[in-house]
Amino acid sequence: MKKAILGVFLCLSLAVLGFSQGFSIKVNGGANFLMGGDYNQIVQGVNDFWHASSGVTVSSDLKKLSMGWNFGAEFIYNFTDQMGLGLGVGYITASNESTIAMSLGAATQSYTYRPSASVIPITLNFHYFLPIGDTMKIHFSAGPGLYISTFTFENQWELPILLIDLTQIFSPDGVMAFGFQGGLGLEIDLSPGISLCVDVLGRMANMSGLTGGWTVAGTIFGIPVSDSGTGTLYYYESGGYPSGTIDDTLPSGSGISSAREASVSLSGVCALVGLKINI
Repeated sequence: MKKAILGVFLCLSLAVLGFSQGFSIKVNGGANFLMGGDYNQIVQGVNDFWHASSGVTVSSDLKKLSMGWNFGAEFIYNFTDQMGLGLGVGYITASNESTIAMSLGAATQSYTYRPSASVIPITLNFHYFLPIGDTMKIHFSAGPGLYISTFTFENQWELPILLIDLTQIFSPDGVMAFGFQGGLGLEIDLSPGISLCVDVLGRMANMSGLTGGWTVAGTIFGIPVSDSGTGTLYYYESGGYPSGTIDDTLPSGSGISSAREASVSLSGVCALVGLKINI
């Protein structure tokens, strides 16, 4: 059996070498859209809770974590003129700042959220190129990916009437997630060795197990306070609204349901423009 497997592997290797068309380097960048997962549900739950609160006037809402940027480079081994295998690395980032501001009579308060996600994807893709003219090809790609991810979060709470101004910073350890990506694009030859590439890429991956250090600093009744610890980002539902907390134990108790470790979904779509250089 071992000899048979070795023989098949040798034949495949010789076939690949025999039909090799060389190597290519592809670089691209563009806009990225993330689904957000549990984090975005928590944001929506906060907005819905305050809008439903009796007598409270809401003048601005928190925004979901959705838009960002995607940059990448890929080294492609073309084992035929229509097929190749690529090893890629990239950088994905998404962040925003938004505030939900409420008032009840003369009293006002606000929450400002500052989430930030940074991801280094390492991908292995199978590529297929379908010629549709002398200088154009439709490009298909698909494969697995390893996503090395970090997520940070700030929550600033201001209640001026009580001289409260607190900022919580959560900096969990980096996590690794396995996922899958697939793309469809168009290649236009600019010269014999350079092509313009326009791609739409879909991705399925999830950032979970967000555990690390947190700090709280600011003032209460004008008195400086500070605290710190280690916790995990949890998702739960209370009163019919999604919510989140950073704690060292899973939320529980009367009215708490669906408690679990929260995740930030990296799944989404990005539109990329770049160049491919044959070497």
